[in-house]
Amino acid sequence: MKVQIQYVADQGDLERERLVLNVRKDADIGDFVLLRTGFLDDDVTTEIRNAFWFPYDDVRARDFVLVYSKRGGSHRKTLDDGRHLHVFYWGESAPLWKEKNVAPVLLYAPQWISKPPDELARRA
Repeated sequence: MKVQIQYVADQGDLERERLVLNVRKDADIGDFVLLRTGFLDDDVTTEIRNAFWFPYDDVRARDFVLVYSKRGGSHRKTLDDGRHLHVFYWGESAPLWKEKNVAPVLLYAPQWISKPPDELARRA
């Protein structure tokens, strides 16, 4: 996959807790969705507790993506070696990764479909 989950840093500390992702190939980070799922018996479950859909933004191979659990404003920083650090905020008021029964899942979803709520109402 073009982007990979590396690790969670500072688990349980809301001010510093962040998920660290590594960009392996050039991509649009907006094609990815992070899920916070249940974790049981050494595997993820279908219980989706939270979701974070990245905004559209080009990322390059060897860049890093940080997703802080707390609230904040997204930004990009250029590192000394020319790579970029893309920083996003999930917007939560409590740490996301301190529990042992949760896990991150990164989905690559370049195609999707949606309908506005008023189009979903069944018409007789």
